Amino acid sequence: MRSHFKLLRQPSRRTLAVFSVVATLALGTVTTMMVLQMRQSAWDQVSRTSLNLLEITESAIDRNIELYDLSLQAVVEGLQNPRIEGVAPDLRHLILFDRSATANGLGSILALDAQGNVFMDSASQVPRRLQLDDRDFFRVHKARPDVGLYVGEPTRTQKDARLVIPFSRRLAYADGTFAGVVVGAMDVSYLDGLLHRLSIDPGSSVALFRTDGVMLARNPSDHKATGRNIAGSAHFRHYLEHDAGQFVATAKLDNVERFYTFSHIGSRPLIINVNVSVAAIQAIWRTKAIGISVVVLILCLGITGLTLLLQNELERRAQAERAALDANKALAELAATDGLTGLPNRRHFDAVFERLQGQAERTGEGLSLLLIDADRFKLYNDTYGHLAGDEVLRTIARCLKRQVSGPDEVACRIGGEEFGILMLGSAGSEVVFRAEHIRQAVARTQIPHSDQEGGFVTVSIGVAFLTPGSGMTRTECFAAADAALYEAKRRGRNRVMAQLEQDGSLTDNVAAL
Repeated sequence: MRSHFKLLRQPSRRTLAVFSVVATLALGTVTTMMVLQMRQSAWDQVSRTSLNLLEITESAIDRNIELYDLSLQAVVEGLQNPRIEGVAPDLRHLILFDRSATANGLGSILALDAQGNVFMDSASQVPRRLQLDDRDFFRVHKARPDVGLYVGEPTRTQKDARLVIPFSRRLAYADGTFAGVVVGAMDVSYLDGLLHRLSIDPGSSVALFRTDGVMLARNPSDHKATGRNIAGSAHFRHYLEHDAGQFVATAKLDNVERFYTFSHIGSRPLIINVNVSVAAIQAIWRTKAIGISVVVLILCLGITGLTLLLQNELERRAQAERAALDANKALAELAATDGLTGLPNRRHFDAVFERLQGQAERTGEGLSLLLIDADRFKLYNDTYGHLAGDEVLRTIARCLKRQVSGPDEVACRIGGEEFGILMLGSAGSEVVFRAEHIRQAVARTQIPHSDQEGGFVTVSIGVAFLTPGSGMTRTECFAAADAALYEAKRRGRNRVMAQLEQDGSLTDNVAAL
């Protein structure tokens, strides 16, 4: 009844533990999914907003550059038209330079000859005396006829030190040779103003730069960054590998990790990007996520605490029963164990013999019995004392433990200096061979014994077999093994004798091996 009650009570404790784990895992899983969803929503929101800002800004900048480029192209085409050469200077000036060239934020348009001298000026019919052959746009157009519209490096004007960005196109003679450059300028502050029309969060920025990495404009404004080359940054390769895209990288200017959205502006050598700091994106969802996680953590701790209280109560009630069962088990083991050698005793031997015999009859396997006896042990005790004799018995026991293994094999001390071994499934010469190994293992310990031939402690072993269907009883099997052991003693000890035949004849280990 007590064991039945235990079986009913044990699953309840296990069920509580399973319920606690499942509930905690479920809450944790749901919370994790919610947090991940919040995180993904924040990133998706920033991605969509960045793409919208990028599209608006790209369109505005592209349109302004296109209008200015049309003015430059008009000047190039006019200068290459031979009919304009004969027109009056004032009319020629009006034809070449339309009003778009004087729009807000756009500087004068200059025409340079092949030596870099200004020979036409949109601001005046009398051109300024300037030589600009040292500028990057002049060198580029002179060296390469296929550049088209060239966006120069930001530079400061000589008159008022304004920061401007040159836009230029090549002039060519009829045979294609270099004839000069038509160049105009756009104020950096004008581009900054276009970018400033965008409403961006703190920690975010919008930047315009050339494909070679030269910064042209930025929101928030940073004139120290204007003209700086960012091509050396680790993430710049993304801009060159794709026409548009998004990625996360650490900014070179301020060493802040940012989420970048970028696009090339049409076919022009310009790139614009919108970037948001990763910290700002995380701030969108992290506060709510932490609040939800704290609430769920408190719930999980509450479930765990209640479960532990219930389990402790059940454990307290079961503790006395477990202690009694453990005590009974220890007593049972103690009753079946030989105190000197640590091997099972004769009571355990008889129980195992009965069990293995029944198993052998069911499976048709053979059962082998080995009786081992220490040679001239009484003389050893008389010569060396009982304490030394006890150590000899423990040594023999250790040898048997090393030689016997498996669930269907057992070695026991069955009385005095006599030991017994039962082996299920082994028979014939195999068992004799293992018995010989046991005999040799004891001999190799080389315990001195002056009254034994050879001068060392040895054992004699008798082997008998209980074959299914033979009708032999356990008593008869034990008697056969004892007779074999007696014969081993009679023939000089330190040997194995086995009953291999059904007629009961004995075989010396030497002949068997």
